[in-house]
Amino acid sequence: MAILPNVFVPEEAEDNPFAPIAAGWYLAEIIKSELKDTKDKTGKYISFSFKIIDGDHKDRLIFTNLNIINKSDVAVKIARSDLKAICEAVGLEGDLEDTIDLHNIPLMIKVSIKPESPQWPARNELKNFKPEDWEPDAPAGDDMPF
Repeated sequence: MAILPNVFVPEEAEDNPFAPIAAGWYLAEIIKSELKDTKDKTGKYISFSFKIIDGDHKDRLIFTNLNIINKSDVAVKIARSDLKAICEAVGLEGDLEDTIDLHNIPLMIKVSIKPESPQWPARNELKNFKPEDWEPDAPAGDDMPF
């Protein structure tokens, strides 16, 4: 048993701030990045925090990790490809030595939803990165001339 210090009123509580947002493209910026050890201490990954800076989900945080040193060559290849896309999206020219050089620069991020599994709830994943002024192709519709 636990006596609460204040009465809890469920209707007054906010919804989960990390519930997945709709898949799509969002204008965002990197606000935090850290180099961390993998769980088994045999590799390293960059942990990125992105903040959406426009639209209905303004100020919402989205996270991704890039396995830059890993036993899996595929994981490293994906991470290097994503890091290259991020560098290009923010207009970084030359070599990247410190991820701080990627911070606070608007870019477009493609958000998808990874479905719920027995171990994890549904969550957002980042799938692509483009420059701020990039616009996704309009979907084909009935108003197409051909």
